[in-house]
Amino acid sequence: MAPGRPQSALLFMPDISGFTQFVNETEISHSQHIVQELLEILIDSNHLNLEISEVEGDAIFFYKLGSKPGLQSLLQQVEEMFTRFHSHLKLYEHQRVCPCGACKNAADLSLKIIAHFGEVTGISVKDHDKLFGKDVILIHRLLKNNLNKKEYVLFTDRLVDEMDRKDLPAWYQPQQANERYDLGEIQFYYSDLSDLHNAVRVAPPVFNSSAKTYVAFSTEEVIAAPMEKIFETLLNMQEAEMTGGEKKTDQSATDTIIKIGAKHPCLITRNNAINVTESVKVEPENIELVEMSVKGIAGYRYIFKKISSEQTRLSVQMLIKNNPLYKMVFTIAIKSKMMRRISNFFVNLKNHLKMQLAM
Repeated sequence: MAPGRPQSALLFMPDISGFTQFVNETEISHSQHIVQELLEILIDSNHLNLEISEVEGDAIFFYKLGSKPGLQSLLQQVEEMFTRFHSHLKLYEHQRVCPCGACKNAADLSLKIIAHFGEVTGISVKDHDKLFGKDVILIHRLLKNNLNKKEYVLFTDRLVDEMDRKDLPAWYQPQQANERYDLGEIQFYYSDLSDLHNAVRVAPPVFNSSAKTYVAFSTEEVIAAPMEKIFETLLNMQEAEMTGGEKKTDQSATDTIIKIGAKHPCLITRNNAINVTESVKVEPENIELVEMSVKGIAGYRYIFKKISSEQTRLSVQMLIKNNPLYKMVFTIAIKSKMMRRISNFFVNLKNHLKMQLAM
């Protein structure tokens, strides 16, 4: 918004709760990627044609100049953002492969939404235009309140007073409250969003082409490193291949997280072969990861078994589609080459592991 006369505006802020603890206590690269995806989902869920003033770390400051929207439209906007936000988290939990703290704890993130109607103007700082005014301060103050709830929508009385309250969704059960700030006493209505979790639906994709394979051969080595660290190194190698080079250290926006259904260059076959991560099972003493080629013809099962806190047995099984012709061709023409490639994979893995342990 360019500088000028004050104008009436809807101010609307979805805020990711638990963000600070999530970032402080988890791996920065993956936490950044997860939060970025969630913020993008909130932006993509914007059917009120709101403008973005700023992305403020864990919140998006939206606004819309002009008259107030109807209460039904506001609640539809809240519902869409909330259900899409939690659908993404629920799907991510189904597809999660990485056992790091960020990936394990993403499902604990929650969402609250604050909305207000007031007057704003703009100021220009260098080449960046910002919203300015008492009501801009007020909506930010409202993010810090004494409500004992994790997920809720909060509308100020200036926004919803005199609005038509007919035919509203059953989940909206507003209660009146107030807070005193340096700007004075603020009256508002809030409603718990917990019931909206019942509207969150996901249908995780199923990948099971490995069920139609047989184990052509298996190679194993005992590696002097913790099981979890070896698994983490394998995932880092795959992510580096997905981003076209070494694992990035600047947490750039191109970082990608391996998950069920993710396509990535094969670490063993090479030659631009692409595999799909089909399944993962993480247990205290064992980890199993299965990936298959896009057409389901061949793939690998990685089995990590903890021997001790500093020793792990890693087995790599070569999977081939259970078809007589594929079996014959593989045995005659491909098996010896693939055995060499898996041996090379172990060398590469141990080299990457050595670098990871040295960091």
